Amino acid sequence: MNLPMGNHAPNCGPACGTDPNCEQCASSARQSGPSNPVGRLPHHGQILAARSRFLSTGSVPEGVPTPLVRSWQRSSQFGFAPPASARQRDRLEESGLRSLRECHADLIAASREEMASLGHELNDRGGVVVLTDPSGIVLSRMGEGAFSDDADRLGLNEGVDWSEQAIGTNAIGTVALERVALSVIGAEHLFCLNTSLSCSAVPILDPSGVLAGVLDVSTSFTVTHDYLLPLLKRSVIEIERRLFDQRFSGHAQLRFHSNQYMFGGPRDGLLAFDEDRLIGANRAALELLGHDWSAIGTARFQHLFSAGYDVIERTASSGECRLRSAEGAEFFARLQLPQSSRSRPAPSGQHDPKAPAYTETGREDMRAHLALEQIKGRGTLRFRPMTAGQLIYGADLLDECGEAILIVASGRYRCFASHDGRELTLFTLGCGDALPLRADLAVEVCADGDAAIVPRAVFQRLVRDYPEFGRCVLSVIEGLLGRSLSMVGDMAFRSVRYRVIRHISALAERSGRETPAGITIDPAPTGDELATAIGAARQSVSTVLAELIRSGDIRRTNPRALDIPDLDRLRAELQRAL
Repeated sequence: MNLPMGNHAPNCGPACGTDPNCEQCASSARQSGPSNPVGRLPHHGQILAARSRFLSTGSVPEGVPTPLVRSWQRSSQFGFAPPASARQRDRLEESGLRSLRECHADLIAASREEMASLGHELNDRGGVVVLTDPSGIVLSRMGEGAFSDDADRLGLNEGVDWSEQAIGTNAIGTVALERVALSVIGAEHLFCLNTSLSCSAVPILDPSGVLAGVLDVSTSFTVTHDYLLPLLKRSVIEIERRLFDQRFSGHAQLRFHSNQYMFGGPRDGLLAFDEDRLIGANRAALELLGHDWSAIGTARFQHLFSAGYDVIERTASSGECRLRSAEGAEFFARLQLPQSSRSRPAPSGQHDPKAPAYTETGREDMRAHLALEQIKGRGTLRFRPMTAGQLIYGADLLDECGEAILIVASGRYRCFASHDGRELTLFTLGCGDALPLRADLAVEVCADGDAAIVPRAVFQRLVRDYPEFGRCVLSVIEGLLGRSLSMVGDMAFRSVRYRVIRHISALAERSGRETPAGITIDPAPTGDELATAIGAARQSVSTVLAELIRSGDIRRTNPRALDIPDLDRLRAELQRAL
């Protein structure tokens, strides 16, 4: 689908900075006169002149921010055709957009509230709030008012690509590449099509430091952006916190700050640990500790703090405590441990009788177990304790309507199928997951927790009476199936040997440490854990591990440690294992 991009200035082109008769730029310059002395607008003419010199001579102008100059240099090399007539912008078809939004469902859910708040802030000034994926394709847009029609005309619509390569210098595309917050005001857009636009954007990073998306505010270029960038930064802090909570609800989380009076606020550092290994962080935590994103997956608790993890687990989990970094900085901290009791609903009779049957928090982005807890009319259906080693067989839970639904509140579970004494792990389940228990499936409880088993007849009644609950559970199941697609592809096209070697090599690169024996992974996955991670039969994984040990490619020094004498040699095995 193509969007017509109206640009009726006959002389407006990539090199229009050299043409004083460009109607688009002249119109912008007139609007920036004395009647609109806001923000950076008094310098509009200077920006036009600097842009003109850059496009005609290639000389780097003084006074233009370095990220903007780099963007101009990149954009000038993309070879855009002069938009002398209506410009056409490609837009994803509905199916492609739907698929893209599903891939970024967590980001969209985490951003929704902040986008609505920013949209409300823009009501009187006119503007739109835009969320994009890491490549710059618009996932969501909010904001109404006079600027909405201009936003449509400029192509600020869902499914449209705003990368630099697609549209030249703009806040979204430039931020996606530079990974810094910035504003692009009016004529700072390299091409005249967008000089009537001002936009500010901030990168959104996931808890491992990977670019998750970009949050942008776009307005008419007559609106000052001096105050918008700080608002965007505060919104992104909250979005990143929600992404952190989504990913690590089942892990130990350390919250800390150097200032006792600011502790507990939005500027807290957040760290997530798998036992004592750092697996996630926010920007504030890394700044407070003086580390960068390379610490994720490699640093241990004792590398970051002077006390051991076991000491903090006993003290900080019971309340606020003081904690020193490895460099001696003092913090106020609290450790939050995953507890199954937090996921249990209140005992019968303790609900507020005035509360609605399904509260406003029951949205489709809510986790399945929380959505179930919101339902007052669920009768005797309750989460019940699950013990490690317990087995749940789908065939035992069938009723006349079909298979039961497993909804996980806490703990860790392995869903598998078996045939002729061989087991194949299909899914791993954690907090908030849901899965239909088909007759040919079984679930093993790997770590103690709570879960609800909803008979199909009861589930159908709940879905009929509480549609939001049904949408939530189905969305979770859809996401679970989507996450398994890559594993299914591997199972079809990659050998078990290839998958085992690839997984071990990745672990070595991410969390291995150099020792006299080579690269040591400690703790290393057991055969069962490795089979779960790659979706293979445990017997097949055990056979491959035995072969690698016999060939000397890996060594088991103890059940929880793995030595790799020559990592390059092990990687070379990947080609032979295809």
